[in-house]
Amino acid sequence: MVVSVIEQLATMVLLMIVGFILNKKGYLPEKETKGLSIVLTKVAIPANMIILLQREYFYEIWMGFLKTAFGTIFLCILGTILFFVVGKCLKMNFPQLGLFTGGGVYSNVIFMGQPLVTAMFGAEGLIFCVAVMFACNVYLFTACSVLFSYQCGIAKPPMKLLKDAFFNLICFSAIIGVFCFVNSISLPEPLYNTLNYASNTTVCLSMIVIGALLASAKVKEVLADKVVYIFSFFTLIVMPILTKLVMAFFMDGVALGVMVILMGTPAAAALPSFAGGYGNDEKRASEYVFVSTILSVITLPLVAKFLC
Repeated sequence: MVVSVIEQLATMVLLMIVGFILNKKGYLPEKETKGLSIVLTKVAIPANMIILLQREYFYEIWMGFLKTAFGTIFLCILGTILFFVVGKCLKMNFPQLGLFTGGGVYSNVIFMGQPLVTAMFGAEGLIFCVAVMFACNVYLFTACSVLFSYQCGIAKPPMKLLKDAFFNLICFSAIIGVFCFVNSISLPEPLYNTLNYASNTTVCLSMIVIGALLASAKVKEVLADKVVYIFSFFTLIVMPILTKLVMAFFMDGVALGVMVILMGTPAAAALPSFAGGYGNDEKRASEYVFVSTILSVITLPLVAKFLC
């Protein structure tokens, strides 16, 4: 299993290097990178979530899906409390505290989740990957939105938060996928093929986007800051350990393994743009992404070996 994770991470790193080089050469500047991110979030990832749920229905799998989704929400709440306390110990105040706290639980489960889960658990683990994606997406547009926007002057009213949390393409695609799964509905072949072709671009495009984002980071300045290492330690090490300790009381097997590995992924590649949309520190967010993504190449195999 560890060898599979290392091989998959090596592939992902090579794709990130492609994005890094494209950005440095001027072929993939910031505007085009955002365009790729839109293609990912509006087309590839929604298609991917539907495709992953095109499988035969089993009651045990459905129960595991529900446990995984609710367990993810619970872990996000625990993680929020943990990062808030750590941030306070570092003498942070809002809005930096909100970015530190929300960024800590806004992990890269969407962009990095599928290839890691596939490498470790095969097709069996992908349905639980969708459950984690769905729950994280809801938490992102509710609790994390509040954290990112607090004292930034761009706070959303409660009804707007709820609308954003549930009325978006990722949630819609998850609901469609679950409906088809529970009712054993197979999509017509032309529609399935269309979604499948779009889905197959997810890993490649997401890693290229991450690489392009990392290219804009000022490496020397970032690596000299101890806060990004503390952030990465709790994101990459403490969160998967906490997941293992807490969720082992409620679930086991593949579902637990999927949750552990996904809770150990680095800060999401979309964190800078999402935080910036609320007026928070986009540069700081990119630093969290940069360091945690680089360090995850070391930590994820360790998580796979000792916790999964």
